[in-house]
Amino acid sequence: MLKLLSSAVLSLLLSLGLRPSTSPEEATALAVTTTTVATHNTWHGQADMTPLADVIGWQEVDTAEGHNKLEALEYYSHFRPGDDRLDARNSIAISWRKNKFEKTGDGSRLTHGGEAGVTPSRFVNWVVLKNIATGAKLAFINTHYISGAWNGEHPERQERWRTHNAVVREVVAELLGRGLPVVLVGDFNRALSQDIPGMNHLRTAGVDGVPIDQIYVKVGIGTGPAQRLAKDGSDHFAYTATVEY
Repeated sequence: MLKLLSSAVLSLLLSLGLRPSTSPEEATALAVTTTTVATHNTWHGQADMTPLADVIGWQEVDTAEGHNKLEALEYYSHFRPGDDRLDARNSIAISWRKNKFEKTGDGSRLTHGGEAGVTPSRFVNWVVLKNIATGAKLAFINTHYISGAWNGEHPERQERWRTHNAVVREVVAELLGRGLPVVLVGDFNRALSQDIPGMNHLRTAGVDGVPIDQIYVKVGIGTGPAQRLAKDGSDHFAYTATVEY
C-alpha cells in the first residue's frame, strides 16, 4: 500500500512539473562521466607525444627517447609496470590526466615470449581509474599484437597472434565481470575488427575499412565513431573517441 501511495504521489508531482529533492549522494550516482580516450603507436618513440585525450594508450615506447618524451608530457601520470624503463611491458604505457583521475588498480599480463629478430615479448596492460569529480571508475586496457601475422609474409606468427588475442579477451572478461565500464585500445596489427564479448568496435569516421589501430568500448558507453588524428611524427595515425558511463 505504501509503495502504491509513493508511486501516486510521485506521479502527481511529476504531472505538476515538480520533482522531489535529490540528495547529494543520489546526485553523484546520477551524474554521467564523460571521458576522452586515445591510442597512438609512437614508432619507437619518434612521434611527438601530445595531450591527445584524458586517457591515452601508447605503443612502441621502447626507446630512451620515447620515455623522455612521455615524462615531459605535462599534467599526466603514467603506468609503466616494468622495473626498467626499457622493459618490454613498458612499451605499452598508459597515461591519464592526473587532475581528473586517481588510479585505484592496475595489471599486466604476458601474452607470449619474445624471439630475436621476430618480436619482443608482448603484454596486455590495464589500469582502473576513478574520476575525481564523479567517483565513477573506468577500466582502460592497452596492448600491441605481433606484426606481420596477417600480411601474407609471416603466417607462422598467427599462432602467437591468436594466443595474444585470447589473453586480451580474458582480461576484458575479468574487468567486465567486476561491473566496470571498459575501454580497450591498441595496435592490433590486423585490419579486421574482433568479436570480443561485451564490447563494441568503434568504426573510424571518414575511413573505409578497419585500421590496425583500434578502439573498443563496453556495449552502451560509446558516444559515436572514433576520430583519426595526425601522425605527429609517427608512421601511424593517432585515434580518439569519447565515452560516457
